[in-house]
Amino acid sequence: MGATRHFDNYEKNRQQQWNKEHKAGGFKCSHCKTWVVINDFMGTINRNHCNLCLWSRHVDVNKGDRRAECLGGMRPIGLTFKQEGWGKQGEVMLIHECGGCSKLSINRIAADDHNDEIMRVFNDSLAMTKPQQDALGRAGIDLLNLRDYEELHTQLFGR
Repeated sequence: MGATRHFDNYEKNRQQQWNKEHKAGGFKCSHCKTWVVINDFMGTINRNHCNLCLWSRHVDVNKGDRRAECLGGMRPIGLTFKQEGWGKQGEVMLIHECGGCSKLSINRIAADDHNDEIMRVFNDSLAMTKPQQDALGRAGIDLLNLRDYEELHTQLFGR
């Protein structure tokens, strides 16, 4: 009974925090402490990463459920393309790794994410070790590499 009550209180507190952030129109980044705007018109209503440093927080067990207990900081470690059918490249996605539990997740970039920071993440990911790349592969994530530079640059900056 006590564990159920603890879980119910935990869920209630998390829902209250989510409601508070959305009512306030954003949240404070856990990494750089910048105020991050949540905006329906930019498609960031379910945002969980900072538009400046691109760090996220481990909030979901499954996409959008806000049920993770870890709540660790998630460092942007690379980029991938959303898979949209056979051989078709989709939008640019951020790859995050949780500093608390090592969970990997993929998040859409938003219109106000800083393109220079996205390119920094891409450039840093080029030095990723083979074991790190293999871990992404086992998770079904295709890390962007130099062959993807032109498409990435076009998506971020136009032709």
